[in-house]
Amino acid sequence: MPISKHPLDLNLKPAIGMIHLPSFESSLSPDFDFNESFRKSIADALTLKQAGFDALLIENFHDIPYTKTRISDAKFLIMSKIVNKIIESVPDIAVGVNILRNACLQALTIATLNHASFIRCNIWEGAYVTDQGIIEGLASEVIHEKQRLHSEVLVLADVGVKHATPLGQFSLEEAARNALDRGGADGIILSGRETGSLLPLDTLTQFVAKTKHKPFLGSGVTMENVSTVFPLISGVIIGSSLKYDISNLHSPIDLEKASEFMSKWKSLRKK
Repeated sequence: MPISKHPLDLNLKPAIGMIHLPSFESSLSPDFDFNESFRKSIADALTLKQAGFDALLIENFHDIPYTKTRISDAKFLIMSKIVNKIIESVPDIAVGVNILRNACLQALTIATLNHASFIRCNIWEGAYVTDQGIIEGLASEVIHEKQRLHSEVLVLADVGVKHATPLGQFSLEEAARNALDRGGADGIILSGRETGSLLPLDTLTQFVAKTKHKPFLGSGVTMENVSTVFPLISGVIIGSSLKYDISNLHSPIDLEKASEFMSKWKSLRKK
């Protein structure tokens, strides 16, 4: 398979902006207008590019309720089409794919076919109790599918998953080692308990001290705390705090907030 149009540079300490797609339910209607329905998502992508973000992560955030590990074929095609549209709109930055709840194999296929750079896999190793039930990790399936597709798409894997509780007694540090050393992930993501919440600073500090590994932070980073967490992380995935109305997750990305964040992030990278 062809390599991504623009790879994700893990050595850059990248800032990844979230694109929260609208619900796909309307796409099943014969009157569905693709361009109008996803106009805001493409506008968010252009805003994040203008603000100077290093990468985008496209996620079916509003397509609730989520299924465990596979979306329907119709939704798969719609997701693939919007990923293609966004990559065409921002061809010179890295783009990733995340399909909730844990459709990592479908995310890999869409990313590979559309020359995206990376995927996020929410449950990579182990098993978690989630609001969709018990979900098991998909590391083996995804790695073998990458080999079959000759895909160079990178995998960012969550450890200590949002909106989930692990089955078993693995510590955060053990789970991270499993994800990287035994699961073959290219990078790991730590998050707070839910969307928009920050991992406790003492937990992050202890994790880095014990593992000597700096994770991506997948939630809760804001202008107010970015300077504090920056030395402890390998990158950030940010969305909620960049919206015009941070209390409304349907709200579009605010160019002023996004630009202010990236100005601060780039200044921290230079130190």
